[in-house]
Amino acid sequence: MTRVSQTFVSIVVAFFMMPFLIHELGDYWYGIWTVVGSLAAAYHLFDMGMASAVTRYVSRSFGLKDDHQANVTINTALAIYSVIALVIVFVSIGASFAARAFVDEAASKDVMQVLVLIIGVSVALEFPFNALAGVASAKLRFHQVALTRICTTLIGAAFTWWFIAEGYGVVALAVITFCTARISNLLYFLICRGAFPALRFSRHLVSRENGKELFQYSAWSFVIAIAYQMRNNVDNFVVAGFLSAASVTPYAVGLRLVDYLAQFLSQATNMFVPIFTGYHAREDKTELYAKLQFITRLNLVLALIASGGLIIFGEAFIARWMGPNYSEAYWVMVILLVGRMIGFANHPLNSAMYAANKHHIVAKIDVIEVTLNLGLSLVLVQYLGLIGVALGTMIPLLMLRLFVLPYFACRAIEMPVRDYYQCMLRPLIFICIPIAGTHYLITTRNIQIESYADILLNASIMALVAGASGLKFGFSTSEKHELRKIVPGRYLKALL
Repeated sequence: MTRVSQTFVSIVVAFFMMPFLIHELGDYWYGIWTVVGSLAAAYHLFDMGMASAVTRYVSRSFGLKDDHQANVTINTALAIYSVIALVIVFVSIGASFAARAFVDEAASKDVMQVLVLIIGVSVALEFPFNALAGVASAKLRFHQVALTRICTTLIGAAFTWWFIAEGYGVVALAVITFCTARISNLLYFLICRGAFPALRFSRHLVSRENGKELFQYSAWSFVIAIAYQMRNNVDNFVVAGFLSAASVTPYAVGLRLVDYLAQFLSQATNMFVPIFTGYHAREDKTELYAKLQFITRLNLVLALIASGGLIIFGEAFIARWMGPNYSEAYWVMVILLVGRMIGFANHPLNSAMYAANKHHIVAKIDVIEVTLNLGLSLVLVQYLGLIGVALGTMIPLLMLRLFVLPYFACRAIEMPVRDYYQCMLRPLIFICIPIAGTHYLITTRNIQIESYADILLNASIMALVAGASGLKFGFSTSEKHELRKIVPGRYLKALL
């Protein structure tokens, strides 16, 4: 619940900050900031998939109650990450000079160089803390991590609002981002230290053999990371290159809404790699299949309710939030939403692949996806503009995540693919009926929805009805018993 609250706070902060920043910085500089953010995200490719490897092997060591091996993994990863951090610093220095060519105005060149350098060094300093990946999740300290992120988010938002309102510009935004990231890193370290009292740091715990094992596991994770970064950031470069930097802003509005929704939902359910790893280590396929189908149903219910609400009320929300000049952002949002929600619904398959050390299947599918994404976006942007870029992202994601991934993933974990699709049938039926009914009533009765209060009221009613239908009829008796443990409120438990 705390993880969901953390994402909720982030979304609320972004809700106020995004139009504020666009208004204060202008479309041009906000577009530049978005592109710099995409470049910073690309730096995370230097992780080479190591974080997922560390998470798996640390979780496995905790599952086997082997604290010494967990320390070996952490110290080996720390040595690797320290070297990577130095590399990123040097790369950032070079990239800061190259970034000057991205803008034409002489005064803007210096600002661009400073932005790239600050953000690059900030990312580099985060890397050593990745050595602790898996400690907090394996020890179930999600609530502590979430609380620290809530605090740093609020602190960063307060400083951003004050400095930007005082006219300090985009460089101040970069400095605030740098400082809040350091606070977050320190608090994360303290949480991991408290969760794992046996944590030790020593060069004698660094193991070459363990390093090879991490790299062997992380090789395919690295491919997945490349695909993930390209999927999430290549669109901004395509829009900026073929259209303009200012055009990045309306595209970012639609993309950001989809991202916030995906983050919110992921925080609620995306914590099952350590759990699936434990089942795999014990060779408990029955429990693995049961939990996989249960989480898939839960993801599908959340995805359908959230995406249905955003499609029905999103246009009115964007008009009220950003103004009438960003109407094109709605269609960008709808197109991207289709693919992303399907990806979210079957994300438990990814977690199961990581747990079974068969994530190379996910990597190969991701490579095909981003290749098609880039190719289609480069072609369609020339004919359809922003809509073409969004379609180029959605089409491969839709086809591969809906049909290709389930087929190969189910074969890899030896689960009948028919069972996987059947587990989604009941939630799909009992969620779509009330959502379709809501859309029909609003369109046929010409109900005017303009204010935030109207949007919130109608969306809440739709979500309540659809959620009640999905929870009541979409799960088996044993799954309802599990839901009673995690669904807050006695009235919701009574409904189940």
